[in-house]
Amino acid sequence: MYAVIESGGKQYRVQAGDIIQVEKLDGDVGTEIKFENILFASKTAGETTQVWVGKPLLAGAAVQSEVVAQGRGEKLLIIKMKRRKQYRRTQGHRQFQTQLLIKSVSNGAGETETLSAVDMKTTLSKFHTMLKPVGLAHTPKTLGSRKRMAARITAEIKAGTPKAEKKPAAKKTSAKAAK
Repeated sequence: MYAVIESGGKQYRVQAGDIIQVEKLDGDVGTEIKFENILFASKTAGETTQVWVGKPLLAGAAVQSEVVAQGRGEKLLIIKMKRRKQYRRTQGHRQFQTQLLIKSVSNGAGETETLSAVDMKTTLSKFHTMLKPVGLAHTPKTLGSRKRMAARITAEIKAGTPKAEKKPAAKKTSAKAAK
């Protein structure tokens, strides 16, 4: 059995055991998410096929899923240029994404297809996310190599010395006071 769900303004064809990637949804890894915006469901048994079409949604239909990864997708580069005008702009964008494991599909007519615990375990053992971890939106620029700076800071922490110990300023003597 499979269903077509709506999430983030897009439609996805899902069945039990699939791992899909959708736009960011709230929830940590392991959180259960239930989709109730089901547009279409279909079940094939042998040569016969049953189809349930919503107008616009199926009443009582639901899809249960579990969050397996959160992160950001591939970086897209936006480049603008006008030739002979010395105008160039480059901008990057990484979309927040959520990866979901579909656990069960219900068509609203009382039929449900559920993923067994053994199948779920094997699916998750083969799963590897390609999403990048969420980091800072903007990292401030640093002087010098980041590796050198990190090594220096860790060495200072291990030595127990503060970052910058200033020497007491030497007293300045003016020429008039010396006469």
